[in-house]
Amino acid sequence: MKRKRLLCAVLALVLLFSAQLPAAASNKGNQRSIIITARCRLPVIRVTVPSYASVYINPLKLPVYIDGESDTDQIISTPSMVINYSEVPLVVDVEVSGSVKEGSNMTLASSPTNGAGSDKRAFVYFEIVQAETDDLTDDVEWAPAYDAAKHLAVIPGAPKTMKQIFTLSARTLDGEVAEGGYAPFRLSGDAVKTPANAWNSKDGVNVTVAFTFTPISYS
Repeated sequence: MKRKRLLCAVLALVLLFSAQLPAAASNKGNQRSIIITARCRLPVIRVTVPSYASVYINPLKLPVYIDGESDTDQIISTPSMVINYSEVPLVVDVEVSGSVKEGSNMTLASSPTNGAGSDKRAFVYFEIVQAETDDLTDDVEWAPAYDAAKHLAVIPGAPKTMKQIFTLSARTLDGEVAEGGYAPFRLSGDAVKTPANAWNSKDGVNVTVAFTFTPISYS
């Protein structure tokens, strides 16, 4: 009889211990976890830059018609513009390099010629400004003369650079180009009017303009 009672007591302890295991497992099952994946929110960068433009050397200041408009400057370039469609403002850097067209015996001057002299020389410089609209005619305020602090002379050799010229405005919340999101640019300058070695159709220049756009904080 005592053995039966002892056996019952042992079985009760075993059953009690066994009953505690599911309870422990149940407490562990109450724990919950979450995996958080971080992603970088990068802005949409979209800028339009013309891939090609023309420049005319016009020593005798003859009428040159571009898009129906007459121009008599000695250095004339076709209208060009950078436009910012990006979500954020962009700081603009520019690098300009140039060379004389193959077969030409002209030279590129490092300063204005004022049209005088006997050598066949042309002074060409790059100018870019910030604008509120895409109007390339009346609304663009070009400088009246060359300014070394604002313009880049096109000369053979090492490229010339300007850093942080200005900041193009980010597009509007409606996705439209904002005021200040436009940057018209051109080539201008002058040339010796009547050099000893006359100007001819072989004369010309090749100019490469490279833009760098750096996004900055929207705020």
